[in-house]
Amino acid sequence: MKAAQTQITPRSRTEFVLGLVFFVCSILFLLYLIAEVRNWVRDQQSAPISQVRLYGKFQQLDVNNLQQRLHQEYVGNFFRVDVDQVQQFLQQQPWVYQSAVRKLWPDTLVVVVTEQQPVAIWNGEQLLNEKGQVFAAPIQQLNQPLPWLYGPDGTEQDALNMFGRMQQLMTLHQFDVQKVYLTERFAWRLELADGLSLQLGREDTLKRLQRFIELYPTMQQHQAGMAEVDLRYDTGIAVRYAVTDTKRKT
Repeated sequence: MKAAQTQITPRSRTEFVLGLVFFVCSILFLLYLIAEVRNWVRDQQSAPISQVRLYGKFQQLDVNNLQQRLHQEYVGNFFRVDVDQVQQFLQQQPWVYQSAVRKLWPDTLVVVVTEQQPVAIWNGEQLLNEKGQVFAAPIQQLNQPLPWLYGPDGTEQDALNMFGRMQQLMTLHQFDVQKVYLTERFAWRLELADGLSLQLGREDTLKRLQRFIELYPTMQQHQAGMAEVDLRYDTGIAVRYAVTDTKRKT
């Protein structure tokens, strides 16, 4: 028997060439797409953040200064800007309580800041917020007068709570509490806006304060030069006058 012979026709040869051309073109097109993607990624990696949007209700913060510092420190490459690093920078700034940072495609850094709400000056150097938390900020930048609270470390919340109760009681009778002191022995003393000091001791603090309010009308005739009222006695009070630096017990 004769072996079968395969005959390549012109049509088969044409189909083979077309297929080979298609395959080569597909490979070339794929390589082109890969190159374009790489160029796009490279371009995007060098795409700068051109603006910072800063949001929040600001009373103490210098918004223009903060935005300028953000521009100087972090405006640049979109992909390389670390939002955690920006947030850490913000938390180190005075008056910042909380912050949130995110990128907004293609060229924007969005920053949301919650400002500290100071309610008192603590130990003459720091500030307390409404939760009794200590924070550092320039006291001279305060845009409103605040009470001055003093006490050992760790007693911030106690001092703030006691001030609130004292102020509520005294305000009803037209007194203004300006300073509250808690000593190392946990004794209370307060100072009114006119400079008069009240020694209240460790126990029955608000009852002693109420006793001062009740006795004050009878003391007004001797008010001139009165510097301190000691309410730590079970009966009566002791008054110290600044001029003579002597005490009178009534």
